[in-house]
Amino acid sequence: MNSVIIEDEKNAQEALLNMLSLIDKNIKVQGVAENVIDAIELINKIKPDVIFLDIHLKKGTGFDVLEGIEDYNGQVVFTTAYENYAIKAFKFSAFDYILKPINPTELKETLLELKKAATKKNEFKKMLEVYKQNTDKDKEPQIVLKTLNNQYIINIKDIIRCESDGAYTKFHLKNKTYLTSKNLKHYTEILSEYNFIRTHQSHLVNSIHILRVNSNNFVELKDNSQIPVSARKKTEVNKQIKALNS
Repeated sequence: MNSVIIEDEKNAQEALLNMLSLIDKNIKVQGVAENVIDAIELINKIKPDVIFLDIHLKKGTGFDVLEGIEDYNGQVVFTTAYENYAIKAFKFSAFDYILKPINPTELKETLLELKKAATKKNEFKKMLEVYKQNTDKDKEPQIVLKTLNNQYIINIKDIIRCESDGAYTKFHLKNKTYLTSKNLKHYTEILSEYNFIRTHQSHLVNSIHILRVNSNNFVELKDNSQIPVSARKKTEVNKQIKALNS
């Protein structure tokens, strides 16, 4: 895999170069840039398989780089010292990211994921829109769902429920279903703050679509589906629903 590093700190450049050479010699770094203009020129020239992209750059940001590159469908990994709301926005936009200081184990795991996704195309302009949308508290939160052949931007409120399918997750909307390549645990972690309730090992339900919990321990939803509530989650689910309705 050919790669480029966009990073304005010399120490961070050298650290990443060294880690990449030690972890996987098949990752070839074809160039390094420190500012937005040089980064755009480098990426448009080399068309790398993967870009390691810092957020804070000289005279701009990594987001400015993404907006400036042409017809790029490879992989992007943000390197960032940000946490909290910014990381949440990364997860919803489906961007890969590594927190600084970079941990070699985390980098190795990211490289393995990149190889699995090597043939998949990414529409970074759309992913960037979702990132910006989710850092603006006044706008409707969205999520990027990546399927085998495409990616979709979905409003969080339109998700009725998520269903585990092995290492994959099915997203059920009113008239559509999407099968994504992340497991249910991944989506449980990022959707919980929007009052999604894990009613069962295999089911995550959007509370705004819940009508009631019936006597047979099933959650009845507005689309007429019924989702089981596991015995060990019954008390917790009832408590969460009661709190939401109070």
